[in-house]
Order: sequence, then structure tokens, then C-alpha cells
Amino acid sequence: MLGQMVIREAEAGDAERIGLAHSIAANEAYGHYFPSEWMAERNTPAKRAEQWTQTLRDYVSGISGVVPSSAALSDGYCGGLSGQSSECGATTSTGQPQRILLAEDGDRVLGFGIFGAAREDDAPFPHELHRLYVLAQTYGTGLAHRLLTAVHPERTPSYLWVMQANTRAIAFYRKHGFEPDGAVEHLVTIANLPKIRMVRP
Repeated sequence: MLGQMVIREAEAGDAERIGLAHSIAANEAYGHYFPSEWMAERNTPAKRAEQWTQTLRDYVSGISGVVPSSAALSDGYCGGLSGQSSECGATTSTGQPQRILLAEDGDRVLGFGIFGAAREDDAPFPHELHRLYVLAQTYGTGLAHRLLTAVHPERTPSYLWVMQANTRAIAFYRKHGFEPDGAVEHLVTIANLPKIRMVRP
């Protein structure tokens, strides 16, 4: 299934396709316990595409020397296999993406990852895995491992946030050297759902 898959840097023109994949992957990961009203309002392909249009515009501008907006993908939860948005901890202007990659098979985006500067003033390390998503159809294929390795090849000390109920993701990150550090926060705007911080020294 992944024979034709490639992992590459995301470009501005990828926003709609990544938005669709983001909407599908978030529903697969969280649709069974996130409030249905929130999902219906915030997790539509159109809403995700709008967020990604801004994110990728800022990312491309950042490559050119303009600091991206740290709130471009703010959606009020810690998403995918991992990730953090503006309500998952205090963000800072320095928490900009350093690398945004996507995995695609033809015209279909199967996953994506974002790695960059920490978005919290009290972050345990200077770098954070902001997001890592793969579609459920790729579970068990090694795609998540390939994306994680590609988006952070230096393997410098870093951390991430993940929903406490996302046991599959937590097991994946443990396999790759991350461990919970005891930090727990709750998403007050999303049923007070808890998420935990994991670190990899």
C-alpha cells in the first residue's frame, strides 16, 4: 500500500489535501470521545484547510525570514498522535515550526508531522514535536515511525503533548524513547479532557 508513498516538505499548495487528511485522522483518533458538537464545528475539512492555508503561508514566509504566526493551527486541543495548540499550554512567539513534512501516495496525504521550537515558557526542552498524524489505514505499516524520524532526524532532546486517552499514541512514543514527565493539563473548553506531556532527553 505504501509502495508509492513519499515524504517531503509541505508547500503552500498542499493546504487543502493536508486539511482533509487532518480532519479524517482527528476523527479517527478522537471522534469517539471528543464532544460531537466540537468535532462538527472545528474538525471539518474546510476548517482544517483554512487553518493549513495560514500555517503553510506562515511557514513558507518563515523560511524566507518572516516569523510565522504561532496561532495559525490553534484549534483548542492536542491533536493527532501528538501535538499542542494554543489552549494546550502557554504559547510563545518563538514556537514556530522548523520543519513541516507530509507523507503522500499520489494525490492522497496519508500523514504529516510538525517539529519546531517549544511553545511554552516553562518547556522542559527547547524543541517540541508539535504534531504527528497518520491515517488509520496506515497503522502498523511503519509510516508514523518514518515521519517521526524524518521530521526530527537530529533526535535532540524534545517533548510533546498527547491526549491521556490516546493509549495507542502513548505506546508509540514510549517505543521511540519518550516517557511521561508527570505534567498533566486539562482542556477546559473541550469537556475538561486531560492531556499529558512526554519527554525524550
